[in-house]
Amino acid sequence: MNNNIIFLNLNQFQNQSSMRAEFVIISVSDFFANLNPESHFKNKFYSVFLFESSSGSIIIDDQKYDLQADKLFFINYNQAYQFKNFLSSTGNVIMFTKTFYNYIYTGNKLIKSDTALHDVSPFLLLTKENKSDLFGIFGEIHEEYNLNKTMRKEILCLLVKIFMLKYIRNSPKKKRILPEVNHKKEIVENFVQLVNLHYKEIKTTSKYADKLNITPNYLNALVKENMNISAGKAIRNRIILEAERLLLHTTLSVTEISYELGFNDNSHFGKFFKTEKKLAPNTYRLLKIADNN
Repeated sequence: MNNNIIFLNLNQFQNQSSMRAEFVIISVSDFFANLNPESHFKNKFYSVFLFESSSGSIIIDDQKYDLQADKLFFINYNQAYQFKNFLSSTGNVIMFTKTFYNYIYTGNKLIKSDTALHDVSPFLLLTKENKSDLFGIFGEIHEEYNLNKTMRKEILCLLVKIFMLKYIRNSPKKKRILPEVNHKKEIVENFVQLVNLHYKEIKTTSKYADKLNITPNYLNALVKENMNISAGKAIRNRIILEAERLLLHTTLSVTEISYELGFNDNSHFGKFFKTEKKLAPNTYRLLKIADNN
């Protein structure tokens, strides 16, 4: 299959740190030393781009954002992204895995990777009020990263948690702070995780309900209560998200994408996509690419 998304792993970045496979800080210029910014990427890690100066734009999944000084961008696992008209920029990139972020876990759901970082705003434009705060924490992270002292990993893990929580607190898309998680919310979280794992082969609420050992009606009620959409809509949204990524960040044909997403034929996928997006897949691709250029 001719898929032109480049999958990035932390191991490929030149770095002498003992935590190379879990946590890396490098300059923006070093990040792109062997990469073409206008390629399409997916990370197998979290990343935060801290631009001190920059120009051009970045497309994350299907949304385009302008680059500018003192702007931070958060890229989640498996998000597809591409830089456009990208010129020489200054700044740094923090990259870390779920394993590293959860190295110290207190039991608080608000600072657990799969909940705290599930729906983070893609960007944060720094203000006078929060710039010194965020860059101050980054300075501590960078300083500790360059040391080789006892408990270095533990301190870095805690500092990264603080950095991300302050990013979330200051971002335009603030995460809803959940009260203490109860059993019902845990079921919904498990449902979302299962959908992320199985959306290509499982597309019905009943089969997810079977995996969770509950009835479809009960699952649907819980999802509506917590996500304000039906369980079926949540499943369809996940399929559409991946379809959008493949349409905008690869050269795969609609037929190839339909099989990649587990549809038996191109026609079925086309009808599914048009029902959800009100546009045929190829039309959506052409319009979005035109908008992003």
